[in-house]
Amino acid sequence: MERSHLYLPNLSYAAMGHVYAPYHGSSSTASATSSKPEHIEELVSQQLHHLKMHYADEEQRYVDQMLLENPIVVERRAPPTLKTEIAVDTGSVSGSGSGSDIKDAQRQRAESCRKSRYNNKIKKAKLRFRHKFVSGQLKKSAVMLDTMRDVIAQAERQLLERGFPAAAIERMRTTFGLEMEQ
Repeated sequence: MERSHLYLPNLSYAAMGHVYAPYHGSSSTASATSSKPEHIEELVSQQLHHLKMHYADEEQRYVDQMLLENPIVVERRAPPTLKTEIAVDTGSVSGSGSGSDIKDAQRQRAESCRKSRYNNKIKKAKLRFRHKFVSGQLKKSAVMLDTMRDVIAQAERQLLERGFPAAAIERMRTTFGLEMEQ
């Protein structure tokens, strides 16, 4: 048998991560696809759902890891002053008690604002880390796509060199939806 001289880079599921592995040892799923072709759409939708869930888990794991490595720090806007607290405390003792209500409301409002600022910073950081994760995944996908295009172009060149008709290659391109630049 003639051996092909295609340069095939390392195109394994391991290089891309286990996200793209078709099935995880499920022999019943594999037998179902071969015995019941009418359920292919259902199996494809199940696999897509599985991949989406796995991708979301990977993304969440990445965001959580980045949050642990880069903790969010929220500084106080103004340091608490002891003189105003002492003055309010002495005023509330001699007054009718409305000073302590005002102080409690101010404290609650300050705490609420602090929590809001903290939550906003966390949301911003999560969005930034998600964007970083998705960008990295897209870069990996683009590299893989370019590699596959190179392999296809190389295979087409070798087929043409061996006398394979160019019309047949064009038919295969249209059948499989490949639009290659030559």
